[in-house]
Amino acid sequence: MTDLLNTGKSALFAFQRALSTTSHNIANVNTDGYSRQRVEFQAMPGDPQSSNSPGSGVRISNIERISDQFASARVSSATSAHAEQEVQYTLASRLDNLVATEGMSIAPALNNFFNSIQDANADPSSIATREVVLENTNQLAERFQSMQAQLDDTQTEVNNRTREAVIQVDQYAQSIADLNGRIVATSSGQNTQQAHDLRDQREQLVNKLSEYMDVDTLIQDSGAMSVFVGKGLSLVTENEAQSMSTVRDSLYPDRVQVQMGEGAGAQLLTAQVQGGIIGGLNEFSSETLSHAKHDLGRLALVIADEMNQQHALGVDLDGDPGGDLFGSADPEIFADTNNSGTGVIQARISDTEALEASDYVLRFDGANFTATRSVDGETTTTSLPLRLDGISLSVSGTPVAGDVFVVSATGRAAGSMSALLNSSDNLALSGQLATTSSINNLGDSQVSPATITDSQDIGLATPVDIVFTSENTYDILDPNSGAVLVGGASYLEDSPIALNGWEVSISGDARAGDTHRIEPNLSGRGDNSNGLSLVQMQTALTINGTESFSDAYGSLISRIGSNTSLAATRSNALEALRDNAVARQQATQGVSLDEEAIDLTRYQQAYQASAQIISTSENMFQSILGAIR
Repeated sequence: MTDLLNTGKSALFAFQRALSTTSHNIANVNTDGYSRQRVEFQAMPGDPQSSNSPGSGVRISNIERISDQFASARVSSATSAHAEQEVQYTLASRLDNLVATEGMSIAPALNNFFNSIQDANADPSSIATREVVLENTNQLAERFQSMQAQLDDTQTEVNNRTREAVIQVDQYAQSIADLNGRIVATSSGQNTQQAHDLRDQREQLVNKLSEYMDVDTLIQDSGAMSVFVGKGLSLVTENEAQSMSTVRDSLYPDRVQVQMGEGAGAQLLTAQVQGGIIGGLNEFSSETLSHAKHDLGRLALVIADEMNQQHALGVDLDGDPGGDLFGSADPEIFADTNNSGTGVIQARISDTEALEASDYVLRFDGANFTATRSVDGETTTTSLPLRLDGISLSVSGTPVAGDVFVVSATGRAAGSMSALLNSSDNLALSGQLATTSSINNLGDSQVSPATITDSQDIGLATPVDIVFTSENTYDILDPNSGAVLVGGASYLEDSPIALNGWEVSISGDARAGDTHRIEPNLSGRGDNSNGLSLVQMQTALTINGTESFSDAYGSLISRIGSNTSLAATRSNALEALRDNAVARQQATQGVSLDEEAIDLTRYQQAYQASAQIISTSENMFQSILGAIR
């Protein structure tokens, strides 16, 4: 009789626990990260002293948490990859809109600038058209400054978002460590179901953590989870978590670095962190944003230098040589805050056409400097002074081995571009040399405006006459002394004639005695030869010898647009992969209401049957008592 009661009691307790577990599953059907639980029954053996003992009932041997470690890892990995591309797409698309929008783009301002010079060439003495040129010069410089400011603001946003992300990572790591301690404590007792719920919470935190960076996990024998980031660096071990923070980059004052740990044991992780929001922010900053800054800066420097050089070859309304149209700053030099020497790097731009859109990292080994071009990793090892890609470098003071410097000629150059002309009278549209064809010429030959090929030639200001001695030959004479400077030269129509740092050409049919003069332009009025040369700069291949100003800006827009499109495609594909991974995980560990309803009915019936066992044993006991009476 006692065996029957014990069997019924054990069944009641077992199915009560099964009903409780099923109810727990149903209650958490919409709980994010919840893994369904299942009871495992085990028969209880009978009395070992009795050969005919049928057993003593049933007990719950385990409450299993249904989970798939590999599916969970796939969800974490897919979440990290999608978050990385999503943040890159968000920022790149904004940058794409910025550089292509007419109100902010350089292209319209550049076109307006050259169009205004073209208009001024139609009447080079007109003050009104000259004022328009000055206005468009100012607007072009301001457009570069505004674009640089927007790019700098974007870098600031990247820094702030990185700081916020690192704060979240630190909080998640601390929470995982706390849950590790609670899981270890509950797993050792009878609180199996509670431990399972804590494991769900921990797994959910790992998924949230993976939104910010790639993580690897390992379950220890104790039940604690170890979390690793980067190249195997431990973020969480047992119930301890390394602190995460951001610090200012020691080389680039406008950037931040991710740091793990504190004090002497701190480690910089930025170069190791991949995936997630932090990885995406770092990738966007170092690739898309940085390249845009350098491309824009190089364009600003080349425009300023090329236009200044050409403008200097002309004369203004006062007959003075043209001054600079645009101003720009020298390269920026950043010294690593950890440098221990007194070395100071000086840099100036010596050839804008040779500039690369890149920073250079200089490392001193005690004897020589190794310059690494950031854009492609190409290195040059030598002593200073050095001329590198159009930048002249020198050093003063005493650097020591291990000192590091960054030379940035193009990174923020666009922000330093400024318009320097204050008066329209100073616009040098006229050439330094005037060319005229004598009205007494018998032929219809005409001389072209003079192009200055060497502004330093000592004979540049010397007047000369080109006098035809026949239809096919000419002499070059000094008009003051009549001395022959070049005699018996052959005439080929439109072929260049060069002397004293200038070059002209003559077109048309010549006759003996036809005379053409080249002489200094003293008035600066009524001539647009230098203005025409300024306009020609719009299509000249001045960027690395392969692109014009407009081509270079078009390439910048195209590169950003390509990065945006690529990030969008990757983001959509990775979103689908993430959703697929989540669906696969939920198919394994998610709660099915249909299945739980069946289990609930089955366990309820078993519970009622178990109660009937106890009721039957009570009736039997009462029958025995009645018989004894």
